[in-house]
Amino acid sequence: MSETAQTPSRSALPTAVAILGSLLIFYFFISFTYLDSEVESGEPSLERPSLAEHQANASDKLSNYSVMDVSAGKVRLPIERAKELVVSENSK
Repeated sequence: MSETAQTPSRSALPTAVAILGSLLIFYFFISFTYLDSEVESGEPSLERPSLAEHQANASDKLSNYSVMDVSAGKVRLPIERAKELVVSENSK
């Protein structure tokens, strides 16, 4: 009466195939959904200026006068002139 019950052994292959299949379906679902939403958003790509263009623009802003807002009377001063004005105002 001391017989042990034996469970039938199962192959792990069907389980592994089922898991891999589920992962592949999930991957394709997510990748197609994500890629389609990126394409449809139509988000424009930003063109960035080259380093030389950026430096030229910054140098131009720092060394030249320009009118910013006519109605408010705002102008852009060269950095050296702005420093001189700040020093003269604070030295009084």
